[in-house]
Amino acid sequence: MRLLTIITLLLYWTQCFSQDNGLIKLAFKDKSNFDITTRLDNKKPTVYYALNKTDKWNTYRFHLDEDLTSDRVRKKLESDEHSPYNHSYLFSDTALDRLFSNTEKQHMYRVAQSITPRELADTFKVFRLIKSFNAAKNGFFFSVTDPIFTQDKQYAFIDITTFKKDKETEELNYAYFGTTLLIYQNIKGKGWTRIKKRDYLIL
Repeated sequence: MRLLTIITLLLYWTQCFSQDNGLIKLAFKDKSNFDITTRLDNKKPTVYYALNKTDKWNTYRFHLDEDLTSDRVRKKLESDEHSPYNHSYLFSDTALDRLFSNTEKQHMYRVAQSITPRELADTFKVFRLIKSFNAAKNGFFFSVTDPIFTQDKQYAFIDITTFKKDKETEELNYAYFGTTLLIYQNIKGKGWTRIKKRDYLIL
């Protein structure tokens, strides 16, 4: 019985990681997801390098510890350019706010808190894995989260961080260039289709 349980769990996690890896591969295959690299007169890379461990989720994507039902609070946050409400929080977008229920938002927030980094297997052909900032060549490289799915598995979210390294960049914290949040919908007959891309340039 114990062996059967272990096998069942292994099959479950294998299926989960396979789906996660499939969406990560889909995100990197579509080079329009990396338009942010053309900002500030830069050019898109010819080879895409990604850190070999998935990233932690920015939980501000799904939740802010603020009373967002208050117009006064929202206006105050909107006026603060450094507030996560403007650069991270997804549901400052009215269309997205209406698309997902409060229950679903809480679900995604809990999942974002629980996801931990994992090592990516070197099986991706659309990008090359690197072990660390020190191993990165000068130019752009990326980190990516595991996807978060809605409870009905109809929507998935992936966060990509873009880094830019040059000869004067001493460590990873000084290499941040921007973030790209991708939302996919599982459309019948089409499969996972991107419905939203949100770029934020870190200056």
